[in-house]
Amino acid sequence: MSEQDKINEIKKNGYILLNDILDEKTCEMYKSMLDEDVEKYSKFHANSEQTDHGLNDKDMEKIVYNLHNKNIKYFDLCDHPIVFPIIKKMLQEGSYQNSKPVNLLGFDARNPSKNSKSQQLHLDSSLPGQGGYPLMMVAIFMLDDFNKQSGSTRIVPESHLRSDYSENNKKYDNEISIEAKQGSVLIFDGSLWHGGGEKLSDVSRWAVIPSYGRSFIKPAFNFSENIPSNIFNELTNERKELLGLNTNPSKDEFTRITRISKEYEWKDGYRLPEV
Repeated sequence: MSEQDKINEIKKNGYILLNDILDEKTCEMYKSMLDEDVEKYSKFHANSEQTDHGLNDKDMEKIVYNLHNKNIKYFDLCDHPIVFPIIKKMLQEGSYQNSKPVNLLGFDARNPSKNSKSQQLHLDSSLPGQGGYPLMMVAIFMLDDFNKQSGSTRIVPESHLRSDYSENNKKYDNEISIEAKQGSVLIFDGSLWHGGGEKLSDVSRWAVIPSYGRSFIKPAFNFSENIPSNIFNELTNERKELLGLNTNPSKDEFTRITRISKEYEWKDGYRLPEV
């Protein structure tokens, strides 16, 4: 299947599943890194005050936020040579000369605990898609098998074409669970209705989830202020652009009056919590 065929499938159904993107050795390497990072940093996480819908209640999962500031190796996922070109092309389409920047909006990993409940079906784009140009795209790198026991991702195909939101606690007739082997990647339009499935076993089910958006959409965190110097100094210009370091709003009209900066704007001095 050509790259354009994959894009067309996403436009039609809202998603595509790509198999055999990562080999077992690579998946196990990332899982080991994530197990170490969650042990180091989860105790320092802030708590969410908005847990009524269950999506921000993190008590039943291991989660690592902001992978970009933990280890440079994680970048090989968010700009993966098979996955990212598909996402970039879809998010540039419709912009001036189909060339405006595409930015990382979030870069996290999660591993639900046994007996964690199904998530409420939701969309990540904040607005229904209605079949227009996508505002946001999401990739799920499956570092473990996704199946009914481990809690596979549930989706409603073609829901990115709708103009409404899913109803709370409703199971839709055309809802499906994405079951796939370790190393697979699910790419979907951010307006597709989706949610994590109930996890029935205590097997590992790590997933790395980079999300991307058009450059006028705010990221989940302020990347320009949360990159340690040792990571920043290793970044290519392309990765700096992916982090939106040249599309931050200007402080004022005396600093810059263009949307895109010629310089990469980054604040030195950030340090991760010390264990």
